[in-house]
Amino acid sequence: MTLIVFLSIIGIAAILAELVLPGGILGVIGIGLLVATVIVTFAKFGATAGIIASVLLLVFCFVVLGWWMKYFHRLPLTRKLILQNESGEETEKKEERDSLVGRTGITVTDLVPSGRAKIDGKKIDVIAEAGSINADTEISVVAVKGPSVIVRK
Repeated sequence: MTLIVFLSIIGIAAILAELVLPGGILGVIGIGLLVATVIVTFAKFGATAGIIASVLLLVFCFVVLGWWMKYFHRLPLTRKLILQNESGEETEKKEERDSLVGRTGITVTDLVPSGRAKIDGKKIDVIAEAGSINADTEISVVAVKGPSVIVRK
């Protein structure tokens, strides 16, 4: 009986560790240990006990997996594996792009419909609102949609 409990605990622990550690080896070992648990139960206690152990082990695995998925991000060891907040650099770029609306500049390349323009002394990628715009044409920023800066003549 001790062997069965020991194999079950180590097998479940190996499968849970596989969710954090890459490679697949621990998952295969865990599944092998759980299959060994069922085989040992069948061998020692017969078919009825083996079937009951299989069902209980399966239910227990699903319960533990559900708990793991629900509380994974809160555990002290796994909290560091999950991004907690946004990167400051991307937020700063978004605010900088949003401040461009209404500003004017000049195209550096032809916008067919995208290209480069110089706005406030900075060269940035822009997209023409409609059609194409030739190089060295004055443009104004009409919108910012995500990473795209939309301009018109």
